[in-house]
Amino acid sequence: MRAEEFRTKADNCEDPQTRDFLRKVAQNYADLARQAQRMLNAEQQREHRGLDARRDSQRQRRMN
Repeated sequence: MRAEEFRTKADNCEDPQTRDFLRKVAQNYADLARQAQRMLNAEQQREHRGLDARRDSQRQRRMN
């Protein structure tokens, strides 16, 4: 969301240096959001694998 806001500001900016700077800020926000999403996805996958392992362990104990 922030990246989009800065892109809009850049598009409305007349000064080329400021426009370029705002576009870089927008790109940094977009990169940060992608990295945060990757980290969240990885954490969710680890949690899911942990739940699967616990479930398998519980099944094994019941079978023995």
